[in-house]
Amino acid sequence: MNHVLSNAEQYSKLWESESDFLEAHGIYEQLSKITPDGNAIEFGCGIGNSTRHLSTGRNVLSLDNNPHLIKMATKHINEAGNNAKIHKCDFFDLKASDKRAIKDFNPAVIVGWFIGSHGIDIFKHTDEEPDELTKSKLYREKIEDIIVSSDVCLASVDYIHLVNRGALVVGFSDTEYFKHTKDDYDTYVFGKIGFEVVDVKNFHWPREGSEFQYGAAFNPNLAQGETIPAITSIVARRVK
Repeated sequence: MNHVLSNAEQYSKLWESESDFLEAHGIYEQLSKITPDGNAIEFGCGIGNSTRHLSTGRNVLSLDNNPHLIKMATKHINEAGNNAKIHKCDFFDLKASDKRAIKDFNPAVIVGWFIGSHGIDIFKHTDEEPDELTKSKLYREKIEDIIVSSDVCLASVDYIHLVNRGALVVGFSDTEYFKHTKDDYDTYVFGKIGFEVVDVKNFHWPREGSEFQYGAAFNPNLAQGETIPAITSIVARRVK
């Protein structure tokens, strides 16, 4: 590779702008209202916007490995005066102390919104994927696998709430999107741990004005055609 990959500090500055952009459009507030109640483990504190909204009416333990984002998020959380906590850890190498912190928190919900990282981190964990656009998707899928692992998805967890950025094919109905998304996630993510998708919502994504670069990859589950930017919320529930 001849190009220079972004590092943790560069990514934190880029994400600060994008996160404030999403906040200004009320995205985090809308998503937090969809999240089921109960102690919530958050994968990725960002700059703290999502954490602040999630912690309205629930306890939140946010996990992140980027010290620059943790510093920003801590400042925002302290200014808001809520009791959310941030725990620094490497998702790909959870130590005994990290697992203990998760267990002691007794989570009922796991949240993974806008999963991503800086270029160096993504390339480090996706050596097997040659296509640069697909690397970001693979990285997200690996984090999703960690979320549903036995180290994180404990017996106390009843719900998992994921949120991704992407595109909707014009003309597809909400029913069609629910079916395709449920089939995909139940097969490859949730079914193996006894969860199932129970809610899928798509939100208009105000892409105009955003300077953040998102990775994209072909989705074989959807017909090809004209697309519009969207944010997709996926809630899965433990099968009783």
